[in-house]
Amino acid sequence: MDNYFSNVDLFKYLRSLQICACGTARVSSKNFPKAPKVDKTDDHEWNTLSGVIVDNAVLAAVWIDNAPVNLLTTFYTITGDCRVPRTRWRPRITSSNGKAIREYFQDAPSAAVVIPKIIDDYNNHMNGVDISDHCPHAAFSQVPTFP
Repeated sequence: MDNYFSNVDLFKYLRSLQICACGTARVSSKNFPKAPKVDKTDDHEWNTLSGVIVDNAVLAAVWIDNAPVNLLTTFYTITGDCRVPRTRWRPRITSSNGKAIREYFQDAPSAAVVIPKIIDDYNNHMNGVDISDHCPHAAFSQVPTFP
């Protein structure tokens, strides 16, 4: 789900309807808990995952990648065996956010990393949302267009 629309109240409502949801969220969104917030200017260890459960219904999680990734979910957990191995490419030297993970790669162009399952599933399934945003020329519109 797009982070512009994600908020705790929406995810609580979806949970009450027994609809599974997962999406990125803005820390400034309504009722986003203070506990998992991470300041972008602080140095944090890469691949750190933390979270807090809000009103016994929604998990608000933060994963430290090249930058903090804030998530809301109604069906994932972050305890136990919740990580999966994935191959990842080293960020370019010009990447301003890649400092934390670049140390992990050293001189190798790619490496096998273990990332949280919630992140892996979000990355694999987020492409189904807003297809019309990705290919506006292929989207159907009822409004006639003129060349």
